[in-house]
Amino acid sequence: MEKDEYHAQIDSIIHSSALLKSIDKMGVGIAITDPTLPDHPLVYVNQGFEKITGYTREEVLMRNCRFLQGEETDKEHLGVIRKAIKEGRSDTVTIKNYRKDGSTFWNQFIISPVIGSEGKPTYFIGLQLDVTKEVEERNASKQKIQQLSYFDPLTELLNMNRFKEIMKSKLEATGSTKKMAAVLRVNLNRFRYINESYGEVTGNEILKQVAERLKNTLADGTPICRSFADDFIIFLSDISDPLQIHEIANNLSDTLKKPYSVFNEEITSGCGMGISLYPDDSQDVTKLLKHAELAMKEAKAESLNGPHYFDYYLMDKLHKRINIEKKLPRAMAEGEFELHYQPKIDTSTLTLTGFEALIRWNDPELGLVPPNNFIPIAEDTGLIVQLGEWVLLEACRTNKKWQDAGLPKLPVSVNVSAVQFKHPQFVHMVQSALEQTGLDPQYLELEVTESLLNTPLFIMEKLDSLQEKGITLSIDDFGTGYSSIYYLKELPLQVLKIDRTFVRETPSSIRDSSLLLSIIQLGKSLGMTVLAEGVETEEQFNFLRDNGCDQIQGYYYSRPLNQMSMEKLLNSDPS
Repeated sequence: MEKDEYHAQIDSIIHSSALLKSIDKMGVGIAITDPTLPDHPLVYVNQGFEKITGYTREEVLMRNCRFLQGEETDKEHLGVIRKAIKEGRSDTVTIKNYRKDGSTFWNQFIISPVIGSEGKPTYFIGLQLDVTKEVEERNASKQKIQQLSYFDPLTELLNMNRFKEIMKSKLEATGSTKKMAAVLRVNLNRFRYINESYGEVTGNEILKQVAERLKNTLADGTPICRSFADDFIIFLSDISDPLQIHEIANNLSDTLKKPYSVFNEEITSGCGMGISLYPDDSQDVTKLLKHAELAMKEAKAESLNGPHYFDYYLMDKLHKRINIEKKLPRAMAEGEFELHYQPKIDTSTLTLTGFEALIRWNDPELGLVPPNNFIPIAEDTGLIVQLGEWVLLEACRTNKKWQDAGLPKLPVSVNVSAVQFKHPQFVHMVQSALEQTGLDPQYLELEVTESLLNTPLFIMEKLDSLQEKGITLSIDDFGTGYSSIYYLKELPLQVLKIDRTFVRETPSSIRDSSLLLSIIQLGKSLGMTVLAEGVETEEQFNFLRDNGCDQIQGYYYSRPLNQMSMEKLLNSDPS
């Protein structure tokens, strides 16, 4: 049969099918091949095929379809088609093909045989659908999902999971060399205060600026992670000289100290930075991260100016902390806590003006555990609320017992942690303690931490409520929390307690003496009773008395006393 006559016969078969004519009008590509001819050529294509591929009928007839293939055509997908042809059955595949102009398109290709009278395929009909748009949208969606799974959405830095994967890969590569690697863990200072004072939008903007500073300061490709909130991690690898790590860390520290310009505000927030080294500190990803975190927390706790390197004494501290954390609930349940009382003295008359309740923990194994070793842990775990309630009840109960026994009626002061004060039931808890013990509110003084003064709107209502009940309110450790004098003036506080750090070098230090004098004058000008803590020498006492300080407490007069000793002191008090 002549070539033209053959194609005319194929056209006749095609156009006799109403279904195939409808498909032709839909723009779907149709390609028919003849498996009985050498190289399985195309013997028919419709207008849809021409439109999708850019080839005319005359250019493709009697050619094998491989001209639609190229470098990006998936070999596995081609295998699906070849297998269907070989087995004489239908199949579907989405494959990347090439147009005449060299551009690519995604072809959803459906192939099906036409079976002849002998039960063998006489033709294969292929339907072509250009699904490029759909595939690209799906791929874009996959990329977005990958972006979300790999990156922090706010800063576009790596998230922790992806960061760990990269760390592991780079450490494996470094393991075969004699080079070093380092993990730098950075946590912003005062970020919670910034969020509370300026709002979350401002806080987020600062986090974005931190991310930009890190990227601009470090070499391209350096893995940087935002693990949570204001915690950032950097991984340095392929380091030959340890000094290089220190230089990079110092540069980062200096960069992050610079003020952040946010919505026409300049906000300063330094950072704590901890560093762990590979292979010295560990060869394990998780341990390196943990060691850097411990070093960072130490840097923040000690207010260190600059990076702090991990040392194994930090692990000892961590184990001690974990041990205390485990013991605290049991200590509460088994009554291992007791109160000691430190007298407060009038500087003019040397008479008792009151006493401060101080918690002590007698652990069966550890012995006497200092408050500064367990109070921060109690705050972190939330146990401080229960512990603080016990202190309040015990102090009120003991004071009421002493008063009922005819001892002098003096106020007992109780420290209140910021965590405890922020508890929604705090005022109710204080009222309940007074009602349960029968102590008159005028004989209870609550000492609030200075850091609370930075959130005046939050605490004003509670302070007013407590004052209305007749409870005395004092600000503890004044001078260490950077509180505003305006808030000090506006809040209902009656007593200003000067922190011991301002007393320690007085009167030998002219600078410290001037600062102490200024604080005394500030308190007096606000109509507050001024009390100095940590008074240990006669010289300190005389300076404070001569410069108008109303009260003192410290070793100069008395160490904290247990209940029995305090009772004896009250018995001997002439008042």
